[in-house]
Amino acid sequence: MIDQQTTPSPGTTSPGDAAARTPQASAQKAHRKATHPWFTKKRIALPSAVTLLLLIIMASTGGNDPRIFDFTTSAVESKAEGATKVTPADATIGESVRDGRLAFTVTAVQRPSKTLTDRLGATETAEGAYVIVRVSVTNIGYEARTLTTTDQFLVDNKGQRFGTSSAISSLAGAETIFLEKINPGHTVNDAPLLFDVPAGTTIGSIELHDSLSSTGVKVGLT
Repeated sequence: MIDQQTTPSPGTTSPGDAAARTPQASAQKAHRKATHPWFTKKRIALPSAVTLLLLIIMASTGGNDPRIFDFTTSAVESKAEGATKVTPADATIGESVRDGRLAFTVTAVQRPSKTLTDRLGATETAEGAYVIVRVSVTNIGYEARTLTTTDQFLVDNKGQRFGTSSAISSLAGAETIFLEKINPGHTVNDAPLLFDVPAGTTIGSIELHDSLSSTGVKVGLT
């Protein structure tokens, strides 16, 4: 009688093969676990630990200690300080400086005053104090231009900016640069810029702009 040998089919695994593969599979699993990035293991643990720490601090202080959030306040405060940083002036009184298609020369600064007399002889009263800066403007471009009152600023010694006062329309001479166009090559002399600033403000400079989108120039007033 002839013994018949049984050949295992491709889809079956003998007990010996399974036993041989078990240590190999375990080693591969251990290797994957050991080389798994640490930060993916901590995704849940780190936020939970931070939350738990905050709860402990709030419980111990009654939740009323504002210093818990000092790290956000400090960032906001430092950003505000950077926004009011005083930058050096580009020119001084009597010097010509250009921005865009206009050249500016500050000719005079009047002392702060509580009141002023408008073009009709009426008295205007400031909320704080009126400051008038007189400036000559030359059109160095190729087209007629006008200034915009909202693009001009007075700057104090701390870097704070003040827009022009609405009472500027009552001043004689203001219409020559804000209502009438300045033709190329022409100059308007000693036009007034009016500002209403808090009483006691120390004036540092004036910031002049050809337009809203222009860089602007600073003229020192001290």
